[in-house]
Amino acid sequence: MKVFDFVIIGGGIAGLAISYFLKEKNILLIDKKGILEGASGAAGAFLFPKIGLKSRYTDFINSSLIFSFKFYEKLRISTHKKGVLLLPRDERDIEKFKNYEKHITLPFKKREGGFFFKDGGFVEVDEIKEKIKSPFLKEEVVEIKKENDLWKINDIYSKNIILATGYENIMKIPYIKIRPVWGERIEIKSEKCKVKNEKLNFDIFYHKNCSIAKVGDKLRIGATHKRNCLECRENEKEAKELIEKAREVINIENYEIVSIKGGQRSASIDYFPVLGNVIDVDKTLKINPKVIKGEFPKEIKYIKGLYIINGMGGRGFSNALMCAKMLKEFIFERKDLGVLDSKRLFIKWARKEGERYINKHMSITNY
Repeated sequence: MKVFDFVIIGGGIAGLAISYFLKEKNILLIDKKGILEGASGAAGAFLFPKIGLKSRYTDFINSSLIFSFKFYEKLRISTHKKGVLLLPRDERDIEKFKNYEKHITLPFKKREGGFFFKDGGFVEVDEIKEKIKSPFLKEEVVEIKKENDLWKINDIYSKNIILATGYENIMKIPYIKIRPVWGERIEIKSEKCKVKNEKLNFDIFYHKNCSIAKVGDKLRIGATHKRNCLECRENEKEAKELIEKAREVINIENYEIVSIKGGQRSASIDYFPVLGNVIDVDKTLKINPKVIKGEFPKEIKYIKGLYIINGMGGRGFSNALMCAKMLKEFIFERKDLGVLDSKRLFIKWARKEGERYINKHMSITNY
C-alpha cells in the first residue's frame, strides 16, 4: 500500500504553493477541477501593495508582496513589474490618503493625487502552471477518515492532510469559517482607450475601484467585490459593471469583451489567512471549559496530521507564497505562525459560540 507524506486537498494557488514548498516530500495534490482552476484561474493575479494605517495586516500584505516578486523572479515567471498607481476612490478617500502617507513603508512617489509604487505587476496563471509542477490527481474528495495513524482520502492513504479548499468545506471545523467573496477578471479590446489624466499613460498599472493593466492590445480589469454571493456567475452585466469602474480612470470606447472569468475567493472573518494545525475542538473545550467565559486556554489539543492553508482573499498570488513557506516552517521547525495561526479563530469562536456548541454536542457541566 502506497502511503503519501502529505495529501494536499485543493489545487488553487494556496494548494499549489504548499505543494512547491513540500516538493522534496512524497506528496499528492488533489482537486476535482484541476490545478489553478476555479477562483485562482479567474484571478487577475495582480501584485499590488496595500496602503492604510500601520497594522499587522498591512505589514503582512506588503511583506508577502515583496516575497512573491522574489519567488516568481527566481523561477523566471514574469511579473510584468511596471509599477502601479493607487488612486483615491472619492473625497473621503482623499482625506484618508493624507493620513496613510506617513504609514507607508514601501518605496513610493506621490503622483496625480495618489501613490505610485514601483512594486506593482501581475502574473499569468498559465505560466505558473508551466513552471510549478506537482504530482496531481483530478478527483473529487468524497470521504476523509482516520484509519489507525493514517488518513484515508477516498482510496488514498497519507500521514498528513493539508486543507487548501478555499470557501468549500469538505471537513467540518466549527471554529473556522471561510467566506466566499466573488471576484472577476475580464479582458476587453477597445478602439479608443486612453488614460483620462493627460499626464498618465499605460506604461504603468492602475488601481482605483478595480485593477487595470494594458496587456498587448487588451485591457485586463479585475476586482474582488461581492461577499457571500453564492449565486454570482460570469455574465455580461457583471463585466459591464467592471468596465464602468475602469472608466473612472480610462476612456473606453467601442469595446469588445474578449473574456469573462469569475470565481469565489476565500476570506476569513478577520481577513488574515488561516494557517496551522487544526484544533480538536471537543478535547480542547473539555480541558479548558472556561474559555467560553473569556479565559485564555491553558492547553490546546490538535488533530494529528491535519493542517490548513486558506483564506487568501483577493491577493492569493502574493499571500499564498509567504503562507506556504510559513506553514512548512511551522510543520518541520515549529516556527510560530503569529496572527495567522488558526488558534486565533478558535478563541474568538469559543467565546462567542462555545457555550451553544457544548450544550448541543458535548456533556460538559459546571463550566
